[in-house]
This record gives sequence, C-alpha cells and structure tokens, in this order.
Amino acid sequence: MQTSELLPVVINGRTFSANQDRMWNLNEIQKGLDLSESKAPSQWRNAVADELRRSANLQTVNGDLGGTFATEAGTIAYAMWVSTDFYLMVVHAFVAMRNNAVAESRSLRADLDANMPKASTLDMKARGAGLTWTEASRVAGIQQPRLALDALVSMGSFVYPMDNFGSREGSPRPHKSGFEKGAFVKASSEFGNREGWRVKPRGLDWLRNKAEEINLKVAETKAQKSRAKIAAKQSTVKRVGRPSFSSQVVQQ
Repeated sequence: MQTSELLPVVINGRTFSANQDRMWNLNEIQKGLDLSESKAPSQWRNAVADELRRSANLQTVNGDLGGTFATEAGTIAYAMWVSTDFYLMVVHAFVAMRNNAVAESRSLRADLDANMPKASTLDMKARGAGLTWTEASRVAGIQQPRLALDALVSMGSFVYPMDNFGSREGSPRPHKSGFEKGAFVKASSEFGNREGWRVKPRGLDWLRNKAEEINLKVAETKAQKSRAKIAAKQSTVKRVGRPSFSSQVVQQ
C-alpha cells in the first residue's frame, strides 16, 4: 500500500491524519469534535453518499479497527452534510493549512536545490564559529525561521529570556542544557547575530530531525490564526448586518 504523503489537518484545534491509503477516518473526526450521534457517518444516507461509495471515495471497514473512511473529497462532502459551519471549517483546514504547507515545502525544496553549494559551505561554518539562526534554518529545512522560534517555544524546546521583573527580554533561545551539551554556543549580537547565540553541528543535526515537526507546528499556528480572523470578521458582519429595533419600527 502507498504511504500517505498528505499532511495532517487541524480542525477546531484537533489534528487528524490520513491513513496509509490516503483516507480520513470520519468516525475519528466525529468523535474528536464531539459531533452528535445523529451526525455519525453511519447516519449519512443520501444521494451524495451513495455516489461516493460507488466511486470508492467513501468506504466502510468492519472489525475492531474499522469505521467509515473517506478521501479528501468524501471528507469535505461529509462536512457539508453535517452543517454549513462545519463544512467551512473543514474546507479551510484542508485548503489553508495542507495545500499552503505543501506549496511552501515545494518552494523550499527548489530553493535548497538551487543553493546546495551554499548549504555545504554553511555546514563547514557550523563546525567553526557556528551558524546564525537564519543560516541554520536554511540548512535544516525550516521554512519560516522567525515563526519557527515561537513554534519551538510552544513545543517546550526553546524559552524566552526574562528580565528581573519577569518580562520577556529578547528573542527565544535554546534551554541552558543545549549550550552545556555544545549544540549551541553564545555569541555577541554586535555583528549581525540578533539572537545572541549560534548553532553548532550537534544543534544542526537536532534541527534537521525536528524540521518536519517545526514546519507543521508553524502551519498549524498560521491556520488557527487565520480561522480566528475569519470568525472575527464573520461575527462583525453579522452584528453590522442585523437590523436594529428602531429601524424596524421606522419601516413599519
């Protein structure tokens, strides 16, 4: 069977992944998002569901690990059946997060291919004075270095330095143990090293291993912020568009 290359999608803060057949478990989505039993996949019986089953976009698997599985098209159709709000949520999750992340990944691969000689030079630099965060991100395959720093903080891998009053001071940095193990080294910020530290070969290897997780975390965070922005905009439209009591009286 083909191993899925689909990135996970985040729906209402929950992450869902396709299986090795590139199918999504609709029962997992229904339970994970606390949808009512009336919206269980087994209750979805209409002409669209019938057509999706005929075209193998919707499949029922029996057994302990069974359930109702759907392709991306089938998952979106299921969301349309559940509700309009849920449909918009699912579509946004697929389009805004997965497709954008794939596009960014393709762009990154093309950029890396074009800069392989530079990457080799940076590897050598890491063995010397160490790499800046931007340089290390380029070599490790981290797509958005600035956003990745906050992602590493949320993942518990980096921390914000604090001043004597408990307020953030400067940009995120590795934990103290990272410097003690030689993965990172402190450096002056006077010569274009804005973070105040550099990445050594051991830290570069660690970043390479974490790159996919970091990129996914950044994509998830961007998708959540985008959803919140859309929700706020829709809420404003509803408030502004609702006729007031006084205007109704005037019309009467």
